[in-house]
This record gives sequence, C-alpha cells and structure tokens, in this order.
Amino acid sequence: MTELCKYADKVLKEALKLGADYAQVTVSESEKKEFNVDGGSFSLMRTLFNRGVSLTVLKDKRKGSVSMNRFGDAEAANLVKDAMDACLSGQPDEAWEYCAEPCEEEFEYGAPECDTDKLFMRTRELLNDIGERYPKILMEQMITDHTAAKVVYLNSNGVCYKTHNGAYGFMLMYSAHDGDRGTSFFYNGVSTKTLDRPVIEEALLDKELSQIQAQLDASPLEGKFMGTVVLAPGALTEIVLQTALYNFVSDGSLIDGTSIWKDKLGQKVADDRISLSFEPLNDKMVSGSRYTSEGFKAENYDVIRDGRLNSFCLSHYAANKTGNRPAPNDSGCLVMKTGDKTLNEIIAGIDKGIYVMRFSGGQPAPSGEFSGVAKNSFLIENGRITRPLTETMISGNVANMLNDLVGISSEASVDGSSVLPYAAFGGVTISGK
Repeated sequence: MTELCKYADKVLKEALKLGADYAQVTVSESEKKEFNVDGGSFSLMRTLFNRGVSLTVLKDKRKGSVSMNRFGDAEAANLVKDAMDACLSGQPDEAWEYCAEPCEEEFEYGAPECDTDKLFMRTRELLNDIGERYPKILMEQMITDHTAAKVVYLNSNGVCYKTHNGAYGFMLMYSAHDGDRGTSFFYNGVSTKTLDRPVIEEALLDKELSQIQAQLDASPLEGKFMGTVVLAPGALTEIVLQTALYNFVSDGSLIDGTSIWKDKLGQKVADDRISLSFEPLNDKMVSGSRYTSEGFKAENYDVIRDGRLNSFCLSHYAANKTGNRPAPNDSGCLVMKTGDKTLNEIIAGIDKGIYVMRFSGGQPAPSGEFSGVAKNSFLIENGRITRPLTETMISGNVANMLNDLVGISSEASVDGSSVLPYAAFGGVTISGK
C-alpha cells in the first residue's frame, strides 16, 4: 500500500505543478486467482495481476480524465500531460464538484486473503453437487475466482482513502439437455466473503438449477392475454429495476429532462409495499464501495420508500445541473424490501400468468414501455405452475407495473452484490403463437 500511496502522491503533485486547479487520482493493484470449467470439465487455472491509474483534473472549470495500466516516472508525466491536454478540448462547466473536506480513512472488508485450496475444493464440490442433483444440466462455462485489490484515492483537497478488499466469485452459464431436447441457456452468479458452506446453497443457485432442468418439456403458448408476470430476481432487475433506475432517476434522464419522475420527488410512484435502496454498507454486500467517484464517503439511501420517490440517483455534478440533491453513493448494492408471502403463496393467488426467469429485449422507452422475450418461463394457471414455455413475448409499461403490484416474496436472492426478492405485477401483455 505504501508504494501505491507514493505513486498517487507523485501523480497528484505533478498535476498541480502543471497548473491543475483540482486533481484526483486513483491507483490500484489487484490479484485474481481463477479456475475455469468448460463443458463440465476443468480447463484452466491462472493468476492474473493488474495495475491501474486514473487521473481527473480541472483547469478553468474544464475537465480532463485519463487512465492507464502502467507505473513509472515517464508514464506518470505522460498521464498528467494527457489529462491536462484533455481539459483544453472540454467546455467550461460550473457544475463539477468534488469532496472538499479533508479526511483520511482506511477500509478493509470482504475477503482480502485467498484460500486457494478451499476455492478449488468448493468449485469441484459445486460441479459434483450439480451433477448428482441435476444430471441433465450441462455446465457450458463456470468461472470461479478470488480477487483481492488494494486501492488508494487522493485528491488535492486533502482527501485520502485506502482500501483493501477481496471476494470469492462464482459465475455459471448452463442449460439442460436430454437427447435432442434442450433448453435456453441461463446464467447466474454469487460473490461471497467466505467459503464456509457449499456454493450450491448460496443465493438461489439450487432452486434455479432445478427450474432450468424442469424446462426440457417446454411447449409454445397459444394466444394472447393480459395477465400477471411473476419475475425471478434476475428478470425483476432486467425488466423493472434497471428501467426505473436508468430511465426515471439517473443523471442522464434528469439532465436531459426525459424522466417521467422528474417532478415526483416525495410523491407516490409505486405501490406502498415497494421500497428500493442502495446499500453498499450492508453486511450482506461483499464489495460495496466506501466512497463515491467524486470523493465523498458513501452512505446507504432509499430511492423509493413505501412507494414514494425518496431520492434521485444523482452525482454531485448532475445534482448541480438539475437543482436537486446528490445521492449518498454511486448506486451500487441494490436492495428491495421483501414481502410477507412466499413465492408459492403468491403464485397460488394468480388465475393466469407466467413465471419469468430471464428477459431478452431492447432498451425500454423513456416512458418505461418495454417489449421482449420471456426466456426460461413457465405458464401459471389456476394458482399453480402447469408447464414450461418456449419463448413468449411480454410487453408493458414499467411505471404502470410499479403501481400494479400483485405481491413481493418473503424469499430473496442474496448474492453478495444485491438482495432481491421475487415480485409479481399485473397488467402485462403476454403473447404466444
């Protein structure tokens, strides 16, 4: 860490020497130990090392940012020169704002040290567990790793953060096969601080593997109807949460004025049961950032609280441009409040609809209108899942769905980077053949 601090200080001083009014630099060093599985067999073991330096400078309210992955005196001089040159091509902007209160803090969290033998054991165990429980699952690719990083952030206002963190990661992509029959592929992943329990017990891996294997007998849906969609956590993110966060409360949508919620702060925008927050400091998060890209210490905050819009997800820059307050973190580690019914209880109350595990579609419109294919889905009839479906179209409006909530599950996927339940929404158009 000492060498990283020295190099960050060197870059910062060089930037100020060349005339920067403000400068901030991030220097990082990481090590990744990785196992690869392809087609169900181990194919690769490797260790990767990475270094990085990023510099942002302001000169006469013009901004320049440059990054590189090499250390050295000459490289530092070139980095600073390139950043200062980038300022010259920028337009002056009064809205840039960075932390100006001097502070120095160190953070250590997650799993900074790797137990390589145990990582290999848990990887092999996971393959064996999947093979024994779900023999028709083909593991197309599995990447398991441990990444440890040391990071130093300095700015010219006297802010210094030193971070040492790490995490174990498991990324799976698979499908089910039986003779000539096969399913659409599915992917999921989890990050953990420890390897104290079998990986198949983490998040919803076991449940989702079971559901994919159950889709081998999928058949087309006939006709078109307006019904209820039950979204697994991944599909909930893809269809509803990403759309709402990007289209309605983000920097771009508020600066451009395209957000349909731009005048809704403090007002009802969703069902009262919906609360959505960003919680990098939550103990269930493995690698939540402790500070923002503008140098401010991170705090948890609610975007939606009991159905009301509590905060936009704005950087200080966007907040200054729009006249709103900035968000207390950079919008990482998403948490949705769970409900009081199990997934099965929610499904039991649905006359007709579908259960969706994955979604494939284009970028939703600024209004929240979306359309795409419900992948890895099941038909719901008379309160129960009756059969798996081949690709089925769904369309609707996310803003309307948030106010047409059928239920939120008491179960949640806790995958190290988010805590998300199942959720069911009405008023969605479901189209088959």
